[in-house]
Amino acid sequence: MQNQPEVSVLMGIYDKSADITAVQRSVRSILNQTFSDFEFLICDDGSSPQIQSYLEETARHDFRIRLVRPGNAILLPVKLNCCLAEARGTLLARMDGDDFSHPDRFAKQIDYLAKHPQISFVGCNVRLTRAGQTIGARYFPEYPQVHDFYLTQPYIHPTLIFRKTVIEAVNGYSEDKSVILCEDYDLLLRLYAKGFFGANLQEYLFDYTIPTMVKGNRKMRHRWNEVVTRWNRFYELGILPGALPYVVKPIAVGLMPESILKRVKKL
Repeated sequence: MQNQPEVSVLMGIYDKSADITAVQRSVRSILNQTFSDFEFLICDDGSSPQIQSYLEETARHDFRIRLVRPGNAILLPVKLNCCLAEARGTLLARMDGDDFSHPDRFAKQIDYLAKHPQISFVGCNVRLTRAGQTIGARYFPEYPQVHDFYLTQPYIHPTLIFRKTVIEAVNGYSEDKSVILCEDYDLLLRLYAKGFFGANLQEYLFDYTIPTMVKGNRKMRHRWNEVVTRWNRFYELGILPGALPYVVKPIAVGLMPESILKRVKKL
């Protein structure tokens, strides 16, 4: 029997592509971390045979990988909750299948949590990549407050390492249909509502892949999900009606022409 790992890495993959390049790069970036006391839980239900075959072969050569396959976990929050149910670590690290963690990401974040017991989860700044090319960077507040969630989320979800106890305190990820594609925003605001707070290391320890379109792949129904999520979480936090203009922000962005939105984002 293996010793209990300090960290459980949670990854949900839904990749129908026959090209394993992105997933391979992402998985290797975790396996090559300088901090090695972790288990790597991957749920790939619904992914292509090529992706599944690659993960099976990699798992045979690295005992830290455990494939979690209930058979019907398609949406990301369901995948992550399936991994969470299997997690044995006291810390939970997130990772996505198209991003890249720098080799010392885990070591630095885990050291930070050890030295700052009042912090419940920690992320970092990121380099932005598109089609394999670095196109910019995002800098986040060191200690985000609730008002930092008004315009956009002040964390990148797959950069985060959580104390497992705080995720358990809010019963993991919501699987409600109203939070599809904003499950991370919902989770973080539920944590803040419970009195938990996070931080961002002021270092670039992660390469984050962004879509080719300015608006990403978000359809209007998913923007409405974010409106509902913002209303529910802002109400829980007691910041309505003052924050009401920010509740409808996702719809306003969805109606904005791409050319104008691009200029706004540059500002």
